[in-house]
Amino acid sequence: MTDFSQPFDLIVVGAGAAGLATANRAVDLGARVLLLEKGEAAGGSAALSAGILWTAPNLEVLRRIQPDGDPVLGPLVVAGYEQAVEDVRAAGVTVSEEWHDHLEWGRACKIDILDLFTKWTRKVVTKGGALLTGVSEVKLVIEDGRVAGASFVHDGESKTAFAGGTVLATGGFQGDPELKQQFIGNGADDIAVRSNPHSVGDGFRLGTAAGGAASRHLSGFYGHTLPSPLPVSPEVFLRLTLYFSTYGVLVNRLGRRFTDESLGDEVSNQFVVREPGRRGILIWDDEVQQKRALAVPYPSGMALDRHAEATKLGARTAETDTLEELVDVVAGWGVDRSALASTLENYQRAATGEPAILDAPLPKRPSPLKTGPFRAIEVQPCITIPFGGLRVNGDSQVLDRDNHPVAGLFAAGADAGGAQDLRYVGGLVFGFVFGRRAADAALAPTLEERGGAQLVSAL
Repeated sequence: MTDFSQPFDLIVVGAGAAGLATANRAVDLGARVLLLEKGEAAGGSAALSAGILWTAPNLEVLRRIQPDGDPVLGPLVVAGYEQAVEDVRAAGVTVSEEWHDHLEWGRACKIDILDLFTKWTRKVVTKGGALLTGVSEVKLVIEDGRVAGASFVHDGESKTAFAGGTVLATGGFQGDPELKQQFIGNGADDIAVRSNPHSVGDGFRLGTAAGGAASRHLSGFYGHTLPSPLPVSPEVFLRLTLYFSTYGVLVNRLGRRFTDESLGDEVSNQFVVREPGRRGILIWDDEVQQKRALAVPYPSGMALDRHAEATKLGARTAETDTLEELVDVVAGWGVDRSALASTLENYQRAATGEPAILDAPLPKRPSPLKTGPFRAIEVQPCITIPFGGLRVNGDSQVLDRDNHPVAGLFAAGADAGGAQDLRYVGGLVFGFVFGRRAADAALAPTLEERGGAQLVSAL
C-alpha cells in the first residue's frame, strides 16, 4: 500500500518516456516519487516506438533544420543528448553503436526501450516511490498560489497526494479531436493517431487550468504518411511507414505537388492535412523502389516491400509498366488526370535542368521517373505527437502568459511545447533531456533544505 499520509518529493503525471526519465532522475537525487499513469502499464507512446534516440549533431545543423525553433529549448536537447544516452547505459540497457546519417543529418542510436522502461519503473518502486496505473480524474491541488500536489481516482477510491513539485508528462493531445482541430485545423480532428490512445491533452488542460500558457508552434506535429485507406494500428505504423516518400513525387487530388518532398516524410505528412480530402498520392519509379523503398530505413530497421504489403492489406495502390498507364489508374481514384500528367511532365523537365512551371520547389535529388514499373500509393496523414503544448522554460517550468513560472508546476515530453517547428529533430530525446531537467529544477529547493548540493538551472 502506498502511504499518502506524508508528502512526496515529486509527483509525475504520466509514465511514458518523459515521465519515467523524470522519475529516474528524481530517484537518483534521493527523492520519493509518485508516478500516476492513466493506462494499464507504463511506457506510453514511446513503448510502441522503434527505440531510436536521436537529434541534431550540433547547433549549426539544428538551426538549419529548425530555423524557427525555440532558441533555448532546442540547443538544450543537442547539449543534453550524450547525457541522455549515458542515462540509458547507466540503467544497464543495451545501446547500439551511433550512426550519423539519421534522416541524412542526425546522430542516433537504438536503445532497448522496453527494457529501459522496465528497469526505470522497478527502480522507482524499490527506492520507496510508487507507480499507480489506471488512474483517472486527475486534478492539480493549488495552495497559497502554487501547485502543491494532485487529487485522483485509483481503484475506485479518491486520493490526494502532496509534493514540492508536480511534473506533467501525459504525452500530448494527439488523441483529442477537439484540440487537434483547434490548433492544427484543416479537419485534423479526423486524422489517424499513430501513438498510444491515452494522450488526449490531459497535461495541457491541467496546466492551463493552473495558469499555464500555450506554447508556439501549436499547428505543427510529428507523424508519418501511411497507406490509405487502412485503419491505423501499431502493427501498421511500425511496418508501413513510408519513409522513402522523400525520394518520390507527392501530389494531391488536384494532380498538383504541394511540398518539397526532400524535406522529409514527416513534413509532407503535415502538409497532406491541408490538401483536398486530406489525402495525397505518392508516385515513384523502379529505381527508387530498388534503391530506397526496399532499403532498410535506418540501422536495425525493417527491409520490406511496403507497396506490396499495402496492396495485400487493401490500400489503394497501383503498379504499371509506363507512367502514362499509371496516370490513368490514379485518375480513377478521383485525381485530375490532365493536371497530374502536366505535373509529372514539368517535374521531369525541371529535373533535367529544363525550364518548367512547378507548384512546389524541386527536391534536392529529384525522383528520376524513368524506369518502370511505376508505382503509386494513396497516403493519409497521421499524428504521433504535437509540437505545441504548454509554454516552458529551459528548466521545464510551466510559464504563464507573462512568462512567469507557475509555482510548483513543470512539464516535459510532448506536454512541453514550442521547441520544434515544421521539421522534426527528435522525440525520445526531448522526453529524456527535459525529464531530467524537470527533476533537477523541481527538487532543487528540497535538496537545499536537506543540505544537498544546489543544482544549477538553465535560465
